[in-house]
Amino acid sequence: MKLPIFIILLFTLLSTNTYAQEIKAEFTIQINHIAIAVTDLQESEAFYRDVIGLKQIPEPFGVGMHAWFDIGGGAQLHVIRGSEERTEQNIYNHLCFSVSDLDSFIEHITTHGVEYSDFGGNVGERNIRPDGVQQIYFTDPDGYWIEINNDM
Repeated sequence: MKLPIFIILLFTLLSTNTYAQEIKAEFTIQINHIAIAVTDLQESEAFYRDVIGLKQIPEPFGVGMHAWFDIGGGAQLHVIRGSEERTEQNIYNHLCFSVSDLDSFIEHITTHGVEYSDFGGNVGERNIRPDGVQQIYFTDPDGYWIEINNDM
């Protein structure tokens, strides 16, 4: 009695797995955009454009509530006026951008008064991952954490 039940269970599991694989083959998926709500659109727009160095792109709404940026690979960052107050964010939730020269980037953000740290909060320090990639962290005007690394 146990053998037939086992065979039926095994067949069910195998056919379910095959079905799931078939569904995955019907479409592709990629990131389109990341949206963040901000308290002051102009301040955040200037930060992402002038401090981070993202290329601003046209946004279709034209109502003064959005700023869109190209973040590479066809993906976009949508900055949206819509938050009433700034809230403290957890560093584990962060945006990450890679730069070709981390030292030059650090010099650039320092001229804009941005203070950076390593993941542990040690100001002016950077992390070095086991694979040699260097990382720094800082926040945008609304407290969203940003990682910059040299993994290019």
